Amino acid sequence: MRSSANQTLPRRLLAAVAVAGALAGCSSAVVIETDFPTPLIEPLPVRMGIVMGPELQNFVHAEDIPQQSTWTITLGDANVSMFTPLFSSMFIEARDISATATEQANLGSLDGVLRPTLEKFEFDVPVGERDQFVEVWMQYRLFLYETNGDIVAEWPVTGYGKAELEGDREEAVRRASIAAMREAGATISTQFAKQPQVSYWLQERGNATALSVGRLND
Repeated sequence: MRSSANQTLPRRLLAAVAVAGALAGCSSAVVIETDFPTPLIEPLPVRMGIVMGPELQNFVHAEDIPQQSTWTITLGDANVSMFTPLFSSMFIEARDISATATEQANLGSLDGVLRPTLEKFEFDVPVGERDQFVEVWMQYRLFLYETNGDIVAEWPVTGYGKAELEGDREEAVRRASIAAMREAGATISTQFAKQPQVSYWLQERGNATALSVGRLND
């Protein structure tokens, strides 16, 4: 009997170690994909070059959460899906350009260059039964340049999203992320022109246009 008990004990230990190893090796992958609505706003009277660099288009957040799993959240395509209709509605023209174009002296008829980045992404997934909401915080930063490459303004924009945990955690993270992106997009569409440096820059563009029209009418 003693010999039999001594043989089964290591097997139980091995099984426990195997289960612990499987839990430690769990991973959760979330790809954020959705169609973002086009804001119904009056476009600003400027033509803007848009730089969406590879770090924005290929953004992936990876985080190992103790006692849960390793999370991989892909937001690159969602960034493009959000900013493309957003900027198209914000300006009378929004033209995609390469990052190197900001170094060029001549960008045709463009008034400025806008480069959005995603610099922070944080999320919280409940562990206990009492917490039933997934939360996401993210921060974009917009850089506005003159066509000669001089920076005009940089503006941090935050977004917050919350989703009830109904079903799998991955789906809740996806919904909370989309909510955070929509909040950030709404802030950009309504508050961009109100930023002091941006407002002054827009006034300069308007005055320059008025002077140009006046000279043509003389």
